[in-house]
Amino acid sequence: MTTILILDDNPVVLQMLGVLLRGTGVYRVLEADSEQEAVVQLERYGEEVDLLVADVCIEDRQGRAIANRLTAVSPRLRVLFISGYPKDHLVESGWLEQDDAFLAKPFPPARLMHSVNAILEGQAQAPRSVAARAACAGGAA
Repeated sequence: MTTILILDDNPVVLQMLGVLLRGTGVYRVLEADSEQEAVVQLERYGEEVDLLVADVCIEDRQGRAIANRLTAVSPRLRVLFISGYPKDHLVESGWLEQDDAFLAKPFPPARLMHSVNAILEGQAQAPRSVAARAACAGGAA
């Protein structure tokens, strides 16, 4: 069974994503509301985790930096970033790379499923591991 780890510090978003993905009956879904919890989940499930769905900014940290840390532990981990900010703004600000898989909030459930399936089927590029260039400021993303 495909395993997805959701990382978002907003409990409403975390719960909504979990319900949507679990509702398919196709995925085992793990949830984390902090970087520390994501690390614990990844250490527990290791290579079983296929996809990380992560907010761009978690607890005033750049989601990209957290994803880099997690992909260093599990190199085959694919990542889908989500944010309420437009991707162009996030790329210009150095929070994302242009080729990062990204989904803008709010999104309909069908768009989430399409993005998840595309990444898992290899149709969307997983992000490269690069160092974060800027810290999140002001609760952005």
